[in-house]
Amino acid sequence: MSQLSTPCEVEPIDLLDALSDESYTGENRCWPCTVLNLGLVGLLALFLRARERSLASLLVAVVGVAVIYLRGYLVPYTPAFAPRLVAGSPIPDEWFHRASAHRESPSEDVTHEESESLADDVELDGETVFGELSAAGVIEVEDEQLFLSEGVDTAWHERMDELAEHSLEDLSATLQSSLPQIDHAEPYVDDAEWVVLGSDPGELLARPVAVAELAAYEVLSEPLTDERLTVAGTEAFRMFLDSCPVCNSELVESSTVSCCGGHLGPRQDPDETLVCPTCEQRLYTFEGAN
Repeated sequence: MSQLSTPCEVEPIDLLDALSDESYTGENRCWPCTVLNLGLVGLLALFLRARERSLASLLVAVVGVAVIYLRGYLVPYTPAFAPRLVAGSPIPDEWFHRASAHRESPSEDVTHEESESLADDVELDGETVFGELSAAGVIEVEDEQLFLSEGVDTAWHERMDELAEHSLEDLSATLQSSLPQIDHAEPYVDDAEWVVLGSDPGELLARPVAVAELAAYEVLSEPLTDERLTVAGTEAFRMFLDSCPVCNSELVESSTVSCCGGHLGPRQDPDETLVCPTCEQRLYTFEGAN
């Protein structure tokens, strides 16, 4: 007689780990986002309570607070739209400002300034750079949109994948040996990973930016002969990123006014940015007119 089959055993899923998001909780918690979401949950719970739906009100309150505790926010894309609310609010700037820990070296009495790009010291405007890259066949235009040519894009991503496997020390050494204008590069780690360019005191370049721009520099060195244009082109390449070159996380759109960072006046618009939520690094800034 055949035996009844028993249901296959399934390992229990740790729902807490599945729901939690360290990008916006713990030390990284954005309190304005948290307070905003708690306020919305409270309003919804009170609305249901007023309509004599006590059970639904309690459920909304419990579930809402739990999700906000685990993920930092409940309303989707709160970190993306909250900066605009902060920028236009009368709330004091210091409520949202958080000092950057990486700027102070724990081992030396030195303050490092953050660098946006290897091209910071290259005085070429964006229109000139994109025009030259287009003329060289590096960038293509289709329906008023810019794209990297297929061969260039493939070579760039392949090289980024290789550089992403390098240790921070090897990446620093490769940067120093590859770019003539860099006379010194060394690794630096605090709450994130950086390459310090130069000395006295040096500038911090985020590891994902270093990987993307070094790969771009090497790819551009073949079609371009102008060193200044090659270096300037490395920054332009980053606007074509859709994932982090180090951790492969999908980039998210944010702005230069984060919930815990600077505060613009009501007549100023923040620049849009591409940010890696895992590395917590800005990968590109789409500069606009303020």
